[in-house]
Amino acid sequence: MSARSAACIRSLFLAALALAAFALAEPAHAQGIDPLDHLRTGFPLTGAHERVPCEGCHLGGRFEGTPMECGLCHTHGGPWSGDAKPLQHVRSSDRCGDCHITSSWSPAHFDHLGVSDRCITCHNGSSATGKPPNHVPSTDECGDCHSTFAWSPAHFDHAGVTGGCFSCHNGSTATGKPHDHPPSSNDCETCHNTHSWEGAGFDHTGITSGCGSCHNGSTATGKPARHIPSSNDCEMCHTTRTWSGATFDHSMVTTGCVTCHNGSISRGKPNDHPPSSNNCEECHSTRSWDTGN
Repeated sequence: MSARSAACIRSLFLAALALAAFALAEPAHAQGIDPLDHLRTGFPLTGAHERVPCEGCHLGGRFEGTPMECGLCHTHGGPWSGDAKPLQHVRSSDRCGDCHITSSWSPAHFDHLGVSDRCITCHNGSSATGKPPNHVPSTDECGDCHSTFAWSPAHFDHAGVTGGCFSCHNGSTATGKPHDHPPSSNDCETCHNTHSWEGAGFDHTGITSGCGSCHNGSTATGKPARHIPSSNDCEMCHTTRTWSGATFDHSMVTTGCVTCHNGSISRGKPNDHPPSSNNCEECHSTRSWDTGN
């Protein structure tokens, strides 16, 4: 063989090696691999897998025994070069393909079904949305009130609330004391329960204003139409236990005796009374009928 022929053969051999190296470095579809042929293996080349060099999966040129499960290639410390599940990944028993697709890791379809840890592990304000600053103070777990579909509407349970009613029922975070509420220094829970505002057990102890501020015929029962005309405050004659059994004081009565002492509202002039056009107070005092002038 001439030197010229040997050099030609040597050049062809080097060109073949270069072509083979180039082929190994190219993605599968660029290497002339028919995707249909790869589909027959049970592992179709889709998404990012189309751009992976053959040797990235087929180590040492071996085709048999190449794993088909995402987690076997995409693992820490394995012989394959696939990106592994990061340390801050949601703790889950799901397989990669349950949430991710081959085109990219993100965006992922998220499914809570396989999550194996508490909500707060992810919903801590860093990995995922956490409890907002204006959240009801509570020791409840997220799942006690919220579902995996949405934060709201939530099922609310007062059992785990750690603050007094007013910490939430302030008119901003939750319904607060209405404008027509009796003026009171009582805490909500003194009169109300957690089931309903209605049917409150009322306690006058914490009332901070006079009876008339509530007992005005609108907010609460007020002075009836047939009440003795008087400028007295309710509490001068009545107690907080009942209207009946009031102590009566004539000093603030604003009309003549006969307005009440008419035989209907109160005892009036008896049948055997001397015929007279006098008003009661001309002869009698407010202490007794028997001590008249």
